[in-house]
Amino acid sequence: MKKHNELRQRFEAEALPLMQEMFAQAYHLTRNAADAEDLVQETYIRGMRKFAQFEQGTNLKAWLGRILFNQFINEYRRKKRRIKSVFVEGVENMAEVEDTPEQDDRLPAMQPSAMADDERFLENLDQDLKAGLQEMDARYRDVLLLNTVGELSYKDIASKLKLPIGTVMSRLHRAKAFLRERFGVAPMAA
Repeated sequence: MKKHNELRQRFEAEALPLMQEMFAQAYHLTRNAADAEDLVQETYIRGMRKFAQFEQGTNLKAWLGRILFNQFINEYRRKKRRIKSVFVEGVENMAEVEDTPEQDDRLPAMQPSAMADDERFLENLDQDLKAGLQEMDARYRDVLLLNTVGELSYKDIASKLKLPIGTVMSRLHRAKAFLRERFGVAPMAA
């Protein structure tokens, strides 16, 4: 019990002064003050639990930063698994879309250019996301829609569009980067 109290006191003395820096890092990742506060809180809880594993004399800020980043990635993946495929990965929270649209069974079979013009599909999207898709270069939008809405693999997209897999991967990356930039959010690691 004494060792536990000593660890706790040492953690508080060394880690609490770093809280503002941890918040700044969390805010950079989440772009939302409430989410950043939650992330910092989870980081400090986990850090306190694991503090016995911290190697004294090493960089505590980097150690806490790694915990924070891992916690962020885990939460991002958890959210991603709960989101239906119609949402563009990493953009659903940026567009502040609350409701999940009903699954439209026609979409996977549609050509991406038809999806981008389909009123039934578009009515399920947030206005900002819809505008972002309409502004996007059709080459990137087609790959994005086939992957996220059509749930096609890189190989299937390459076959359907008669492109090399590397081109598909590159276009998908550029499409996601375009949407992240448009919504003012730093790219997220996956």
